[in-house]
Amino acid sequence: MSEDKDREPVIAAGCLVTRNEGNDTEVLLVHRPKYDDWSLPKGKQDPDEHVLQTAVREVHEETGLRVALRRPLPSREYLVDGQPKVVHYWRAVVTADEGFTATKEIDDVEWLPVAAAVQRATHLLDGALIAQALIPPATPFLVLRHGKALKRAAWDGPDIDRPLDRAGEEQAEALVPLLATYGITRVHSSAAARCVSTVEPYARSIGTSVVPEAALTEEGFVDDPVAGLDRAAGLLADSGRNQVPTVLCGHRPVMPATLAHLLEDSDVVGPTGTIPAGSFVVLHMDDGLAVAVEQHLLE
Repeated sequence: MSEDKDREPVIAAGCLVTRNEGNDTEVLLVHRPKYDDWSLPKGKQDPDEHVLQTAVREVHEETGLRVALRRPLPSREYLVDGQPKVVHYWRAVVTADEGFTATKEIDDVEWLPVAAAVQRATHLLDGALIAQALIPPATPFLVLRHGKALKRAAWDGPDIDRPLDRAGEEQAEALVPLLATYGITRVHSSAAARCVSTVEPYARSIGTSVVPEAALTEEGFVDDPVAGLDRAAGLLADSGRNQVPTVLCGHRPVMPATLAHLLEDSDVVGPTGTIPAGSFVVLHMDDGLAVAVEQHLLE
């Protein structure tokens, strides 16, 4: 392997921002005067920043738009001055427009129909990504494992009341900006205290409440797994049907069966292995089926 390929890659992220979904879909391009090119908004990851936050931050800094992430797009890998660079992309929809201000990095932005945007894009690989704007952005449904909890041996009360430990509380706070990148508006959780507490900070940040789900506790799932799976499937179907980005917080022992059930009619596959505490899987729903799956670790 060459020395260049052995170097740690530079990580960057960006978005294919669209509006007027359907036959009138338009794509946002930015102009970089340094390179005199038209491209998708993107930029380098800041230290200690999750790549999801990089994507939405870069769009805002370059265009003045607040966006919510939708289905993931293919990443691009290439060398810059001999160093590997990986750029992660997502579809994104606009949630607020705070106004564009020209800078030395970006001096112009333009909304264009998809075909025109493909032609305007300077780089062929950008054009290939832009063409995917003709595919619906899909609605995200997050299945989240609760944060780190007090050990069972250290808790003498009912297990359903076992709380998060200090690390779990920190994870719950760290999840707030990550869930926000998808524009989550509906928050459901196993009724267990450690699950509710994991998503409570986010629910509070958007002015809503956590909806507790008794059927999706560990105890409830053991008593009646069919009811638990049916409830999760119902939440997923409602999220996709009404295009409401949703998070469902649950337990490690329950997640494999839940994800398998939610994906059984889809062509995409879910993650294998244990999902770490505070991490989540995103099912992107379109027309009743998951069309893309991604997993994110809490970094």
